[in-house]
Formats: sequence, C-alpha cells, structure tokens
Amino acid sequence: MTVVVAGREIEGVLACPPISTQRRSGRWFVLELYALEDGGWLVHRTGMSVIYHRSDTLCQTRTGAASGDPASVDDLPDDADPCNVCEPDYPEDLPDGKGVIRYEFPRHSWDECESPAVVKIRLTTVRSRDGSVSEFTSKPVDKLLRSAALAYPEFAPLLAA
Repeated sequence: MTVVVAGREIEGVLACPPISTQRRSGRWFVLELYALEDGGWLVHRTGMSVIYHRSDTLCQTRTGAASGDPASVDDLPDDADPCNVCEPDYPEDLPDGKGVIRYEFPRHSWDECESPAVVKIRLTTVRSRDGSVSEFTSKPVDKLLRSAALAYPEFAPLLAA
C-alpha cells in the first residue's frame, strides 16, 4: 500500500498507533513507525510547535540558528503562542506580509531501518553537543516499541525488562 509520509511516498503500512508527547506546552513530537513492503521499517519523527517569535529574535535552536522560519500572520494556527522570551506582538497586532514573524513549522525526519534492532538504535542513540554518544530509552520510545511488539513479535526481544 502506498502511504504519503511528510510529502514522501512509501510502500508500507503504519505498524502501530502514532505516539505523541503533546501536553499543554507549546512544543511536542510525534513518533510513527511504518512496516515497509520490502521488509524494512521507516521511523518518522515530527517536531511540532505552536510557538512564534519576533522576526528579529535572538532565540536560537540547539544548533545556534534563529528559532523558527520567516512567516506571516496567515501561517499561524489558531492556537499559536507568542514566545515568552522574545515576546512578539499578538497576531491581531502584527502587520500582514511574509517575514513579519518567525514560526516554528513542523520539522520532519525519518530513518529507514533494515531491522527492528536498527529501529531501536535509531530511537535510543543520543548524541550530546560535546560529541559524546549514549543510549537512552524515553517513555515515548518505550511505548512505541511495546506497541510495535504487539503486532510484530520481532520487536519483543528488544523490550527492556
């Protein structure tokens, strides 16, 4: 079956329900796992946000880039929240036009994995800013792996005791 994932066509099916960390904060992420027809797996991550910034913001991402991308008021969802650091004007007080704010649009990333073991490695390997690498299984990742194991027994041996 052909599925479109973040504008990309894949041959596969959603392996288990998506896992979302959405709470009352303005940022969250969604994890999806697809079983590919060729026997592999696709891990799709979406970083979500309803935060917007001033166009001249000094707020930065982990990599040092300015937070958000140039946007207009029309790009904002109804539940958009102004950044509490750079304090942009409220949408109704902003002028029309592209580039008057910076909005944190959804950010997509994915990994194609040949086995469930590689899925787990991709989801649990943490690289620090100093270049060190460690392994950490977050609650959402554990939930995704456990959900996958219900439908695909090959995931069961990967679960933490």
